Amino acid sequence: MNKYLLLVTIAFIASLSACKKEATGNKSIIDTIKINDTIKVNVNELDRPINLKASKGLYGNRIIVTWTPIPKAKNYRLFKFDDTKQDYQLLKESADTSYTDLATVTPLTKVFYKVMVYNSNIEYSKFSDIDYGYTTGQAYSRNLFFGSPGSGQGQFVYPNYVEVDKDDNIYVADLENGKIQKFDKTGKFLELFFAGIRSARGLAFLKNGNAVVTQLTLSDNYVKIIDKQKNVVASWGSFGTGNGKFQNIEGITVDDDQNIYIVDGINNVVQKFDQTGKFLLKFTATIQAPNQAHGPYPFGICYYNNKIFVTSPYNSIIRIYDKNGKFLNSLDAGTTTEGIKARNNYLYIACAGFILKTDEKGEIREKIGVGQFSSLISGLTVNSEDEIIVTEVYEQKIISYKHL
Repeated sequence: MNKYLLLVTIAFIASLSACKKEATGNKSIIDTIKINDTIKVNVNELDRPINLKASKGLYGNRIIVTWTPIPKAKNYRLFKFDDTKQDYQLLKESADTSYTDLATVTPLTKVFYKVMVYNSNIEYSKFSDIDYGYTTGQAYSRNLFFGSPGSGQGQFVYPNYVEVDKDDNIYVADLENGKIQKFDKTGKFLELFFAGIRSARGLAFLKNGNAVVTQLTLSDNYVKIIDKQKNVVASWGSFGTGNGKFQNIEGITVDDDQNIYIVDGINNVVQKFDQTGKFLLKFTATIQAPNQAHGPYPFGICYYNNKIFVTSPYNSIIRIYDKNGKFLNSLDAGTTTEGIKARNNYLYIACAGFILKTDEKGEIREKIGVGQFSSLISGLTVNSEDEIIVTEVYEQKIISYKHL
């Protein structure tokens, strides 16, 4: 082969190689485009779920996950991140757009979720955005918080007692302001329900809707029963130590027979009356515990299961009596106690720094609101929705806790 022919042959081979590289490059680009187009035009792909929300600290032992319903979606798959496997695992397949995750998790630990539409293996969506939730590890959380210092509407100086009526309206007796204010279940002021001459005390409601209110005064009866029109239908009591007399009224309660029990702190007795004010009996309320600096002094009282429970702010012993005043036994709350209420087989007790939920034997115990109070919690009641309402006296606040 001569020199000229060799150069031509080399040039021709080189040109073929260049054409092949360029064609390969073009083919790769086209293939990529075809793949993307195939994904975009998949007619079986549905809109992905939106507004995925996981509850953040709203519940003590569960996380609730919700999302917006998607048109054409018949079914959803919810995934949860597994820390052990470091991947999302299928948690639930359902047509619902909410899920309650009751799996045990460490409180205040983030748990991540994502969801997709999944009608079939050829009809599904991309995943939603990811959201996380967490639990508090607590069964109760603050639900309501109202009040401020002062003597006006919705203001308090020393709110020592609280009660609810059958409609869950809230009544707060202010020892220093000498009045009882009425609020609806959201804390909205409704009216000045009762104005005492000196000092408003405990209150309770009879089955007929009449209210039993108590006060300390030198010029009026200590106990009044008021009907729905604010008429006084019964009235009795004055200062002293005899039957029907009081030195310092504290808590009151009503039994199934509509008899009224009234605590006298200084006299250390509970007096029992019928709803006309007729004196029935009285009995010693508390004892002085060992190493107790102060003498015996009762405060809170409630009726439950044919028994009367009496607390003391000076010791941890809750004394239990029958309806005739016979001492039955006692339970130890572990700390000083103030207001007490019974509802649905549980006792709720205002203690030093928390609310104790227990049974009548004190065998089941749950502490509510630990570390959340900065002053004395005194009055306590429970409404029809099992929300616990307490007075934080020195903060001049009314606080309620709901079960999560």
